[in-house]
Amino acid sequence: MRHSIVCAALSSVLLVVPGCGSAPPAPISPVVHTETLQAKIQVPVSCIDSLPPTPVFLSDADLVAAPDGSAVDRIWRDHLQRQKWEAELTALLAACVSSPPRQ
Repeated sequence: MRHSIVCAALSSVLLVVPGCGSAPPAPISPVVHTETLQAKIQVPVSCIDSLPPTPVFLSDADLVAAPDGSAVDRIWRDHLQRQKWEAELTALLAACVSSPPRQ
């Protein structure tokens, strides 16, 4: 019996000794994986920075108050101003429709 107790004690000591002799495992550093992704998202942007200023047209009262020859000249002047203004607006709108979206 005495031999079995000594043998059991010796076995226990022999099991513990190798565990104490080894170094603790090195800490494992965390793995960090960084990846940059690019996403292209279309954002609606106005294509016209500003509108051309609206010309001042004559009112009906101004045309009635003017003499006959002067009224015709004023109407012709308004007509030319309106044509120029409409041409500018049409050009802006055509450029806006035909241009691809800005990024």
